[in-house]
This record gives sequence, C-alpha cells and structure tokens, in this order.
Amino acid sequence: MELECTCYRHTLDILDHERVVELIGEQMVFIGYEYDHKQVHYVLENAMKAESRSALWVAYEGDSAVGFAFGNVCCGLESGGDYLWLNELYVGQRYRKQGVGSFLLETAQKWAKKAGCTYFALVTHPRNERAQKLYEDEGFELEGLVWVDKYL
Repeated sequence: MELECTCYRHTLDILDHERVVELIGEQMVFIGYEYDHKQVHYVLENAMKAESRSALWVAYEGDSAVGFAFGNVCCGLESGGDYLWLNELYVGQRYRKQGVGSFLLETAQKWAKKAGCTYFALVTHPRNERAQKLYEDEGFELEGLVWVDKYL
C-alpha cells in the first residue's frame, strides 16, 4: 500500500472531506460518543478555526482517506516548551494492520519536531491493547497514569 499524508490547519478544504467526517464519526463511536453527521461537521469546523493550534493529518491511499491523526500544540512547563498532544489516531477498519497507524504517528512526530515541539504525548484506554502495542512498538513509553477530567 502506498500512502501519502496531508496536514491540515485552519481549513475545511480537506481532500475526501466526507470520508474524513465518516472516519471521525467512527472514532467517536469507538471511544464511546454518539455524534451524528452534523455534530462531526461542527467539531471538525471548530478544530480548524483560525485561532486553533490544532493539526489534522489525513492518510490517503490515492485520493481516499484511510485514517487520521488529530493533535494540538500545547505549552508545558515540564516539557520545557511547546509539545504536541495527540488527541486522536484512527485507521479505518479495512486498513488496519497495514502500517497506517505507524505512518500517521511518524508523520505527526516529524511535523511536531519541525514545528519546534520538544515532547509528544497521548493517552489510550487501558483496555485498548492493540493501540498500546502500536505505541510501544513505535518507541513510546507506557506509563500508569490517572486521567482526570471534567466537562464544563
């Protein structure tokens, strides 16, 4: 499989836009959210707004979107500067176990380094063993953390 990746920032002019929306919707269901098509469009529009520090990487086979990664550049004291927080990484069912996830991770890391980020972080669910294996295989350190959050 020959893959290409495009990074999108501050634009909704995304190649194979509707398939990207479908993939985001699938990811939301996978992590336990039920977003309808209209809601997915809204969250994508919000993520791509002008003042956002987010980036969306879409992996393509030809002109077809097969997976995506989404992250935000953040500033941290402990990281000594900006870092990339990877919010989402998702590969369409048909394209799993073909290197797409590794390709997206590598692409996002290269982009982050070029953008001056000193650190790269993400979380995954403790029961998502496939994702944990991917991250471990890609050289990430798996740590036992307590995730703390609250909807406002």
